[in-house]
Amino acid sequence: MRITLRQIAVFEAVARTGSVAGAADEIGLSPSAASMSLKDLETHLGVQLFARSGRRMLLTDRGRPILEMARGILVQVADLESLSLPEEVRGRLRIGAAVPVGDYVLPGLCAAFMRLHSGVRVEMRIMPSHEVMEGVRNMALDVGFVGAPVNSSYLEAEPWLRDRLVVCAAPDHPLAGRKAVPLADLGDQPWALEKTLSSERISFTVETLKSMNSLNIMFEGESVEAIKRIVRDGAVLACLSSLTVADELARGELVELAVPELHFTRIVSLVSRRDTQQPQACRAFHEFARQWGRQIGGSGK
Repeated sequence: MRITLRQIAVFEAVARTGSVAGAADEIGLSPSAASMSLKDLETHLGVQLFARSGRRMLLTDRGRPILEMARGILVQVADLESLSLPEEVRGRLRIGAAVPVGDYVLPGLCAAFMRLHSGVRVEMRIMPSHEVMEGVRNMALDVGFVGAPVNSSYLEAEPWLRDRLVVCAAPDHPLAGRKAVPLADLGDQPWALEKTLSSERISFTVETLKSMNSLNIMFEGESVEAIKRIVRDGAVLACLSSLTVADELARGELVELAVPELHFTRIVSLVSRRDTQQPQACRAFHEFARQWGRQIGGSGK
């Protein structure tokens, strides 16, 4: 018996989706056919590739290095198939991104890329930066965009754009008309902030607590849009990415408070897995995103 591409594809899909049923649905097989294909591969290799944890299939220690080889084979096969259409980039592209970039920058970037390469199917997931990095490291994602430091020997990160964090308020807020607002004046102000896992919240908290003992947090939420609406309609302040409030500031629905002690600028990085062959679609997108970043000048606008 020889190892088949179907067995390799099923194995890779099970590892990524966490279930035989999910892999079968993605590849277009019946669950029983996918299960048999996986069993035949394990029999041929003489190793157990997965262990069950509830309903999920988890890679074993023996399965992890085999997964990397399997994905490399699938990439090479996809590139080989693309030789019949040398002028067309085809395939699936899996992108992970932190909220500001994923919601407010990447839609335009992906739309422009898909106009240029109509044969590429894009799947984008919005998640915290640490989950994006883990997804790229585990090869569940092809490329990621994160606003947090990247400290992993498995990952290659390059600066992509600059993102400024903005303290904002409603136009009729008592502090809105002041040219500068000292940090001390913000100690008793009510705040609406993102959940603690967001890099914006972490950066803001670290900086403000250098000068204040506590923050008067009146609202916490996972939706940036909800926070912007609460700030616009209420008497609370927020600290958000400039990418998320650019339109509201331009329309005058929100105003930025100039706080001399606070200078929030961070780098959004383009992340890929180090020393791993990437599919054709990923290579094309990576270069397209790099050029896009240079065109906007790293300003985040």
